[in-house]
Amino acid sequence: VEGEGLEGVYGGNYLLEYNKHPDYNEKKVAIIGGGNVAMDSARTIKKLGASEVYVIYRRAEEQMPAEKKEIADAKKEGIEFLFQTNIVKILGKEKVEKLECIKTELVQKEGETRKSPINIENSNYIMNMDYVVMAVGGKIDKDTIEKCNIETTTRKYVQVNENNQTSHEKVFAGGDVLGKNSTVAWAASDGRKVANKIIEYLETK
Repeated sequence: VEGEGLEGVYGGNYLLEYNKHPDYNEKKVAIIGGGNVAMDSARTIKKLGASEVYVIYRRAEEQMPAEKKEIADAKKEGIEFLFQTNIVKILGKEKVEKLECIKTELVQKEGETRKSPINIENSNYIMNMDYVVMAVGGKIDKDTIEKCNIETTTRKYVQVNENNQTSHEKVFAGGDVLGKNSTVAWAASDGRKVANKIIEYLETK
């Protein structure tokens, strides 16, 4: 995103992990994303004194990957949600001053089960903003998985058996690559489960 290098743009995971926050008092903050990291960032920043916190998500509310309770609690705490909204650029000379957004419409593309957000031409608008937090998450590298000749599902996620073992006997997998619950908590749980399965595997060899 143009302007992402300006002072006042942060990563959601960075803020939450290291607890290194700027002074949010009486400031306007935009959170970009719709997952649990976005919810955690928004709620934390609101509690730290921000006057206005906006969660900007390019799809509709029902498509948000965040847990429903997290969304409901965020609304109760005064956080505003801008659904079907995309960011175009972050504006400012040296630090964040404004945010240019654009409205989106959801379009069903051929061969896809999930509707895709498409920017609506000439629906751009500007918001005054002090900080922008990027919480858009990451994606797995499905091309690398294919190059490793590991069997995948029809959606190109890693196929595992009941022991989290892939088609390669010595390769185990868990977390986001399985295409199930894409959260840090589930990935950590899978990590522990897989570690125990690897120990069991090694003890039989």
